[in-house]
Amino acid sequence: MYYPSGKISWNSCDIDCASITLYKTTKTVKSNFNKLKELQWLIYDEDYQFYRLSSLDKIRKHYNWVSRKAFPFTAKDIFHIRATLGAIIYTQPYKTYCRKYFKRGSNVLKSRSADKSTAFSCDIKKYAEVSVLSIRNFFGITINKAVRLKQAAEEQGLIEVKKQYFKLQKNQVYAAKKGNQYRDESQNIVFLNEDYYIQQIDKIYTELYFKRRKKIETL
Repeated sequence: MYYPSGKISWNSCDIDCASITLYKTTKTVKSNFNKLKELQWLIYDEDYQFYRLSSLDKIRKHYNWVSRKAFPFTAKDIFHIRATLGAIIYTQPYKTYCRKYFKRGSNVLKSRSADKSTAFSCDIKKYAEVSVLSIRNFFGITINKAVRLKQAAEEQGLIEVKKQYFKLQKNQVYAAKKGNQYRDESQNIVFLNEDYYIQQIDKIYTELYFKRRKKIETL
């Protein structure tokens, strides 16, 4: 955003400016800049002695991104970038669910018959289960990070999260905990209002949109 030409000299003035703008220490700024170099999103031009930003089309080609849809990231998103990132990665599987089970342009759930449709209450038809395990497997991040990104997106109002619980009888609690230990799974048994529950997959709702990006010709 600050270097529309794609060329960065990256001297002490640039580093200090980035630190002040982002409310981050110069150490953090330098660390993240080096990460971009490792990813080869920044290439150093020895002849002209400046860094060159890789174009989005080159990055897409490098990672073999087929879809041209993207989220329009603006200056207002800079200061809650983790929340925006969390909303984006949870919106992708949410939209996949909607394309599979909802008619396009409507809130009517598809039935098995092509000429029939079944309408549900608004509370049911707009939410979709999105597991942190699916986020971990698809994006290659830890479960803890997937949870933190979801919480950040929810706090900023970018997604809605609805918790789901299954009530346990007292004689089922011990077996449920042992079952999790045996399967080497995290304990999802919670104690609420004097009762024990199994915390199930959260339901997600988001109105975040992805815009199809037009190809920019090289000048």
